[in-house]
Amino acid sequence: MQYKPALFDGSDPGYAPGLNWSGRYAYWKPTRKYVDLGHPTAPIRLPGTKGDGRDAERAAEARRLTRAMIENYQPDDGPTPGTWSWVIRRWKEDAYSRYNTCGANTRADYDYRTKKWDAIIGHMQIDALTYDQINIIRRAMDEKEYSDSLKQKLFGMLRHLARYALGPLQQKQTRDLVDVLGEMRFRSPSKKDSAPTREQVRAVIDEADARGMFAFATGILFQWTYALRAVDVRGQWLPADGEGGIVRDGKRWQDGLTWDMFDKDLTEWGKVISKTQTAVEGVRLTPELRCRLRLLRNVCGTGPVIVSERLDAPYTKHGWSRAFRRIRDDLGIPDTMKMMDTRAGALTEAKNLGVDPFALRDLGTHAHVSTTDGYARGRSENINKVVELRGRT
Repeated sequence: MQYKPALFDGSDPGYAPGLNWSGRYAYWKPTRKYVDLGHPTAPIRLPGTKGDGRDAERAAEARRLTRAMIENYQPDDGPTPGTWSWVIRRWKEDAYSRYNTCGANTRADYDYRTKKWDAIIGHMQIDALTYDQINIIRRAMDEKEYSDSLKQKLFGMLRHLARYALGPLQQKQTRDLVDVLGEMRFRSPSKKDSAPTREQVRAVIDEADARGMFAFATGILFQWTYALRAVDVRGQWLPADGEGGIVRDGKRWQDGLTWDMFDKDLTEWGKVISKTQTAVEGVRLTPELRCRLRLLRNVCGTGPVIVSERLDAPYTKHGWSRAFRRIRDDLGIPDTMKMMDTRAGALTEAKNLGVDPFALRDLGTHAHVSTTDGYARGRSENINKVVELRGRT
């Protein structure tokens, strides 16, 4: 039996798969396919009685029971070939697909997006996803108040999966869908019109120092000074893969600042930026950061640089953001200032100082082979010029 998209996206409140009436009472019954896979055969009584006006409630419960049946009693041989679940599975198993050639953070984002699509259209045959069906799904997302950013990411993922089905998987029936998705336009998320200021970031750093969170304060200053993503300062905990290093609860720490990235005199640093795999070397340290790093190195001069004083371990992603929010809120700084925006604030300040666009590109480590490889040798000098210029303000 092929279920309607409404089973997963709620686009038809009256859709009630498996509903059967016996006199005045409604029951949900599993299909033979899933009974054969081990689902209990006994029907389940649905709420209310015929004519009581609770049809939508019964339909919602029937959909819930059907989704649970599908999730709990999937065949062991994987998704049915030709369905969207099959496309997603093939894409994830392909060693050369984008999924297996990206960083861990990006892969986690892909997992989230594909899980959403698997729940909505995974059961459908590829050619069953039509222009009308897409618009029904789109309308359901609007009703559920999905953000413009999330909708743009989800449909971007769907476009990629459709192209993968058409190309590597040779599913020619996907050609029309690829064309349809290529013509559809989705509202871009509103761009933020503000970014953290030097004064706001300084206030957070000073307050963190006052609370005994010296390493955290140093990390935030490092982010701000060099316009770095938080992950390249505090690091991140990812599933352990047997490569050694710092491992806790099955997760290994990586990508953050380590002491071997600094020279002996703490005058320069360099590292490979996690997202772009861009190498920066010979970047000079500011006087304040040199002083801070000397103090931290007196505590521990090996391994991670930024370590929580309370936990004696590198910060987690959520722990880092939570500490920032707590200090920001206590200082009365608007909640529009987010930790992740310190990078944008640093780049905005540099731009407003009239920094050359190519130097800005290098400060932001926006490394793309087609546009920046020719300038790679000047990257460290550009960063140094920007940091020195900003330091005069």
